[in-house]
Amino acid sequence: MTKLSEIHAEASKYFIGGASAGQRYNAPLGQPLYITRADGSRFWDADGNEFIDFHTGAGAALFGHNNPRIREAIGKALDAGFFMNFDTEYHTQLARLLQHFFPSCERFRLLNTGAEATQSAIRLARAHTGRDKVLRFEGHFHGMYESIWFNHNMVSNVDGRGEVETNADSEGFPIHAKDGVVNVIFNDVEAVEHAIRKYRDELACVILEPISYNCGCLEARGEYLRAVREICTRENIVLIFDEVVSGLRMRPGSAQKYYGILPDMTAMAKAIGGGLSIAAVGGTKEIMQHVNPTGNAAVSGTYSGALMPVLASIACLTMASEDGFYDRIEAIGGKLFTGIDDLLSKHKIAGHVRGVGARFGIYFGVENPQDDFDFRKVAALQDRATYKKFVTECVNNRLWFHDTAGPVSPAHYGFTIAHTAKDIDETLNRLDKIFKKIA
Repeated sequence: MTKLSEIHAEASKYFIGGASAGQRYNAPLGQPLYITRADGSRFWDADGNEFIDFHTGAGAALFGHNNPRIREAIGKALDAGFFMNFDTEYHTQLARLLQHFFPSCERFRLLNTGAEATQSAIRLARAHTGRDKVLRFEGHFHGMYESIWFNHNMVSNVDGRGEVETNADSEGFPIHAKDGVVNVIFNDVEAVEHAIRKYRDELACVILEPISYNCGCLEARGEYLRAVREICTRENIVLIFDEVVSGLRMRPGSAQKYYGILPDMTAMAKAIGGGLSIAAVGGTKEIMQHVNPTGNAAVSGTYSGALMPVLASIACLTMASEDGFYDRIEAIGGKLFTGIDDLLSKHKIAGHVRGVGARFGIYFGVENPQDDFDFRKVAALQDRATYKKFVTECVNNRLWFHDTAGPVSPAHYGFTIAHTAKDIDETLNRLDKIFKKIA
């Protein structure tokens, strides 16, 4: 019995599937992959196998595993007593840096997770407008909680005006929970206009991923975001950008800067902590003043803004501000994306890569890149059988493309600033063998 098997057998006595969190279970392995350490672009499993990592902590590890500058920040927090439930001058320093990357935010509250950030943004939008309903988009993901986790990884019935039947992504949701949500198809301005006309007096906010990496890499088409921004302004509806994944991912540092469209509120997490748990919700002063002590909307938590992740986040944002940071991301991304596309073509495997910044999706079965903008076309065309063979062979060849894809949309993968040109060459050599086998 291998060490991995031993750990799994013991873990299964305490955790369902041997996994302490559902997303850590890997279907091709039939168990989680238990690791012992991680450094830079790589990690080592309990059997001593060395992997090149393209999951990167679901996007949190943008700065590489065990980054020395983040370690230095952690050490600084340890020396100070790694306390929580107090503010310091570092908290203000962090807010100033966050505002540089997310310029729509005039005020912030610090939190721990992306789900907390989107949940808080929705709560504040409701407090601000006095209305309840949330308009969201088919395929987008904003966290696993009852007021928003609908229609993420499924194709539901759609009417002739682009409104999608609301269905929960999990068992255990209260029946009434879906009453607070309106779902529409993405990249269709008319669908938004119709839904807002229909529910105008009930809608508190529109929430979206400006780049939906949770659908592989589903980008907004053309002037779509600008049109949504104009509609929300006209109708006095709060526009929320979920930048939990897109934040820091691409030049010049956020999707709102990338597109030049400013939302009313922003949720951010993952990469801003570099592997430590920190998130933030930010917005206009007018909306944010609904939090206590100036308002009555509660946004707080015991571990919110604890010193260690605050100092780590300052280190991350400082690195992302330095010259050459995004040059490196674009160089590695260009080499990787072009290389994978060339290999798919070489081995006559239908599909392509779409990436923005340091995150990307591989669209097996989708040959026309223009189809990427349409969630339903991707769902219809995606080749799940090839995808499963790909993930399995990647494990066998020590490449970690974690199996997080749902039944209708691709997984999102990524690289870090620790990935080198040599890492990419080595990866492409292994993928050449993998694609040859699964073709």
